Amino acid sequence: MTQPPDISWCEKGGNRGWITVKPMTWDIGKKQSGWSLTIPPGREFESSVPPGLTWLFDPDDPFFLKSALIHDWLLEEGYRRAFADSQWFEAALSVHAHKLRTWLAYMGMRGRRFFRWIFGKTTVNRG
Repeated sequence: MTQPPDISWCEKGGNRGWITVKPMTWDIGKKQSGWSLTIPPGREFESSVPPGLTWLFDPDDPFFLKSALIHDWLLEEGYRRAFADSQWFEAALSVHAHKLRTWLAYMGMRGRRFFRWIFGKTTVNRG
């Protein structure tokens, strides 16, 4: 079994469930790509899971916390949903999250967005 990733950069707390206590840097595309984002300490984020799927996906799973932080940050900074979702996927794989669970969660995110878009449940955010 894979060892859980280091999550010393965050702790439980804040209004959204988690808060960064150290800077978190993420290289977009590949390591040392020259395109990185650094999320400062004090940034609150959430790792949300639809209520009916908490038996499969724990919102506090350490393998998905980095993904949740990066995803929330990108969305809140105005990046496209598809891009934020793709970085969620990449960040999960970067900490060796289970590949099938990662893929299922990612497809769930994208599928939900697709159906909400098709049936008019949300405004289009070009993502």
